[in-house]
Amino acid sequence: MGHDTGEALLENYPEILSYRPALTAAFGKMVQEQDTAEIRHMLDQDLSGPASFGQIAAGKTSIGVLSSRDAYNRLNEVFDHVDFGSCCRAVMVGCGGRPFTMFRIHDQTVVPEIIGLDIVPEAVETANRLAAKLGYVRMRAELCDGRDYDYGEAQVVYVASMVSPKAAVVSRIADTAPQGVQIVLWEPVSLGRLWAESVERTLDPRLAVTGRTSIHRNMTRDVFVARGSVPRPAS
Repeated sequence: MGHDTGEALLENYPEILSYRPALTAAFGKMVQEQDTAEIRHMLDQDLSGPASFGQIAAGKTSIGVLSSRDAYNRLNEVFDHVDFGSCCRAVMVGCGGRPFTMFRIHDQTVVPEIIGLDIVPEAVETANRLAAKLGYVRMRAELCDGRDYDYGEAQVVYVASMVSPKAAVVSRIADTAPQGVQIVLWEPVSLGRLWAESVERTLDPRLAVTGRTSIHRNMTRDVFVARGSVPRPAS
């Protein structure tokens, strides 16, 4: 089934979306199992010198759709759309214990502060252990809900696909982020909307879509968002 056919199916039979909670739970369990297996693989490796996540990440997986290396390489197009040159702080909401997006930003940019947010203590601990193992001194993970974080010092914010409630997080970014913030939404496409929340269709009116990447085989793509013409409300 093509992506357009999947989108049409959901538009014509919206009742299918009632299965989203169960499918989201099943998908989340699969991601957790993959995280556990691949994190163990990386932490157990004996590194004799400097190494990047892209070098030690698993190239194949028998659990999820994308291996860690696939997920790392999936971000290639992001750097065609986002200007990290003047970024002093990049924030990732929903970093997880295997924060390949943060690692890729660390490898490819000189952003001095890369912060990951997650609501799962074990994920935060593991992300920081992996960062320490790889010598990624410019990044750290924090235990924090994206709905509560103050994005006032962030120039780039990346919102992971499994973040929920995603719309509330995006509105919080619009509330607190600076005028020129660059926002990247990892969005489900077609039937991927059955196990992850999409906010592009109901985007906060203060924001506007500026671009999109191609669709990946896991039925997701990155959507680039910036402030529209509506002024930021006074605090």
